Amino acid sequence: MNPIEDLLSKYGGRAYYVLKAALEVAEENREMGLSRLGDFDYRSLVRKLKSWGIEYNPSNLLKVIEKEYGLVRTSYRSSNQRWWVFTDISLVKLALEDSRDEPGDPEEELLAIQIAVLDVDKVIAELTSILTREKISPTDEKKLKEIVLNDLPPIIEVYKKATNYGSKFSDFIGKTKKALDLARKAALLVKSGYRVSSGETLGESIDSRLPTPSRIR
Repeated sequence: MNPIEDLLSKYGGRAYYVLKAALEVAEENREMGLSRLGDFDYRSLVRKLKSWGIEYNPSNLLKVIEKEYGLVRTSYRSSNQRWWVFTDISLVKLALEDSRDEPGDPEEELLAIQIAVLDVDKVIAELTSILTREKISPTDEKKLKEIVLNDLPPIIEVYKKATNYGSKFSDFIGKTKKALDLARKAALLVKSGYRVSSGETLGESIDSRLPTPSRIR
């Protein structure tokens, strides 16, 4: 399996659409003579994704694409912008074309798009932030309720579909499980009235101090 196939296998629709958007931005920049700093920049990439209806922060995935797979490299970086160049743009273009040669399952295609749109990383970050505070405030409790009632339900619906495709969407499945675990711990923490003491780790605070769910009223 080549690096691009491996990337697409692990990260599914997100990787496909980020690479596709980066390719289109690169081609547009070259046509307009704007490729002096690189093939594509962060802002243009995000705008391209939004034009397709995809609200997604590609920062973490770009790090993976650059550091782990070497498909791009940073060509320019300042305090307010960052540009990348493809190490082999023709190889990436060919690989993406090959990945869509055969007619695909429309339900799987839709699922990949839904996963690309859902930002599980943001949910995990927000829950982790709540759990690592020394004292949980009413604002934190309100945020937790928003996550549990608004953010998690659509993620779980997509998760249930993703489990039907084996390991193809394993990254999304793993992150969803982590988000659920963090949400459970945060809910127990709020319900029980315990607070995280300074110097404790997240695991010590939650796993060793919280009562079991059966004892929560």
